Amino acid sequence: MRAATVFKSFIFLACSISTCYNARILASIPTASYSHQVAFRPIWKELAKRGHEIVLMTTDPMEDIENIKQIDMSFSYDIMKKEKYNELVTKKIEDPFKFYVKFVAIFKKIYFEQLRHPEVQAMIHNKSEQFDLLMIEVVFPIHLGLVERFKAPLIGLSSLDLANRFHNALGNAAHPVLHPDTAIVPYFYPLTLKERILSTIAGAISTIYGNYFLGPSLDSELQKIFGEKCRKMIDLVGEVDMMFMNVNPILHSIRALSPRTILFGGGFHVENKTKPLPKDLKRYLDNAENGIIYFSLGSNVKSHLLSDNLKKVFLETLSELPYKVLWKFETENLSYKPDNIWISKWFPQTDIFKHPNMKLFITQCGLQSMEEAIMHHIPMLGIPFLGDQPVNGKILENRGLGVRVSPDSLTKEIFRNAIEEVINNHLYKINLINTAELFTDVEMTGLEKVVWWSEYVIRNKGAKILKSTGVPFYQYYMLDVMVFILLMILTFLFLSKKCFSLFMSCIFRSSKKYKEQ
Repeated sequence: MRAATVFKSFIFLACSISTCYNARILASIPTASYSHQVAFRPIWKELAKRGHEIVLMTTDPMEDIENIKQIDMSFSYDIMKKEKYNELVTKKIEDPFKFYVKFVAIFKKIYFEQLRHPEVQAMIHNKSEQFDLLMIEVVFPIHLGLVERFKAPLIGLSSLDLANRFHNALGNAAHPVLHPDTAIVPYFYPLTLKERILSTIAGAISTIYGNYFLGPSLDSELQKIFGEKCRKMIDLVGEVDMMFMNVNPILHSIRALSPRTILFGGGFHVENKTKPLPKDLKRYLDNAENGIIYFSLGSNVKSHLLSDNLKKVFLETLSELPYKVLWKFETENLSYKPDNIWISKWFPQTDIFKHPNMKLFITQCGLQSMEEAIMHHIPMLGIPFLGDQPVNGKILENRGLGVRVSPDSLTKEIFRNAIEEVINNHLYKINLINTAELFTDVEMTGLEKVVWWSEYVIRNKGAKILKSTGVPFYQYYMLDVMVFILLMILTFLFLSKKCFSLFMSCIFRSSKKYKEQ
């Protein structure tokens, strides 16, 4: 009898454990930016390691990895070059609306060309091609059209915080004052009265533009690729089962989130394994008696396209300092380059950060680069240019991890003072160490979370049960409730006034009648 009970318990336990081996996953990271790609690489590697088969659409292919088939979309960089994208973001247009429209137009063109790529088209039109899960970057949600073809559960991905209209679709808190839309306004809580007004107006304009202008233009293009029955973009966004975001509450503002929003930020893409530095680079770092400054503006902002005045400020200031400098510079020649500066199109950033002579990281405030610097305790000097960089710069300064300066008003004096402040003030290093410890003091690592929830969506064929009930704008802000209460108060005051007038009228008539008697 006991053996039968044990056997039944074993069978029950075996049936209770859901597995999802050998799932087929279609992943698309269409943004042509290395930082966007590297943020998700640990996910692909871990899922492939667990036996899942992944088809990855990427602009920056990795080395060949078992269980990962890569569709090379690196031609996207050629389109960016043709459209002069790097000039756009490095030499900013003064009119922010014109900048935003041009910025969106370039990425719109890139994303649709990716969907028209022969290998992607072959996959779309192959009726035998099916997937158990779609994992798609949604900064620009054009590739969500793949949901129409494959009808699979969908996980959205973002290497930075999402625009508020996406948070609204997920049922997350999206208040324009508590959570400014950092993609369009570089504000960080608490906001001034002026910032609160501008944040509210900008958020409303962004929503109207996205839903009623940009959305319809995308809808017509998607129908050309996926057929006339393809749903509207606003409906496809609602198909997201879960959203994985590279956000960490240690850095970003606290936001109330629905259960299907998973935060994995905290430098989880940073590899602990140390790779040997090239011999000439190692010798240069070892011989830097006063220390090393590493200067990189990321993959989008190009140092060689900076204004002559800004380059002059950088060169003259850095030449007067006792430090050796590594500057990620996109051309082989830099006029008037001083002897203490080494330029190169590429440096092994994370490996450089591990060198004991590192003193300072001058950065454009890209989130992934900031996380790498935090994990290696490297103080930062932020020079933000576009997108989420300005608000990241404010976070950097607010958290005491470094100093932020504006490229629009930078002078030699400001630049030099900022460098000396960050290098000589040990509080920045202490704050970095504390922040890095908070990043790692978690119940599950970011990688463990996203892998577990990915397999949850596969096992349960979606996660719609976790979808929160949305409410209209006027209900969310209780405008109808406030109007009702206001009407009740006005009605009460009106009736009170009438009753009081009637009462006084009766008193007056009674008094008059009494006097006449």
